[in-house]
Amino acid sequence: MTNQNDSYNPEHDPDNIPEVLEPNEEPQEEPVALTKEQEYLLGWQRCQADYQNLQKETARRIQEHTKYATEGLLEELLPLVDYFKFAFNGVPEAEKSSSWLKGVEHIQTNLLNILRNNNVEMMEVVGKAFDANLHDAVAEVESSKESGTIVEEVTPGFTLNGKVIRHAKVKVAK
Repeated sequence: MTNQNDSYNPEHDPDNIPEVLEPNEEPQEEPVALTKEQEYLLGWQRCQADYQNLQKETARRIQEHTKYATEGLLEELLPLVDYFKFAFNGVPEAEKSSSWLKGVEHIQTNLLNILRNNNVEMMEVVGKAFDANLHDAVAEVESSKESGTIVEEVTPGFTLNGKVIRHAKVKVAK
């Protein structure tokens, strides 16, 4: 009599049973490979986004630098506007119609045009309310105007691309 348990059949050995995969299931190594591929793709996408952000930031900085690159030079020219004003205030009445004075006025006009062409604008301040962000008060004077109103401009203020580069020096009503 033979005992069925005594015979060894390798097909029935649990260590020899091949792994059964579902029809759509793939071996275990490939999901790890997909994960690495996904990691590489995500890393590449992050690098691409970082590079695009760097390009935008660099373009913004260049634009900002270009916008204000000449600020120092333009600020150095501003006292010339004051000198012309002081010079014209000192012209004797007999000389006001002279041709040399007209030439100097032409030079002043050209200087103001150069400043304007470089986005430097002279502030209009007389009659406006005093604003410490735009004006420096040099005196308070008696006036029929409302208190805090600018009644006289001593030296003009200027903006470059909307940024104040020199405050206007003004006299304010008490």
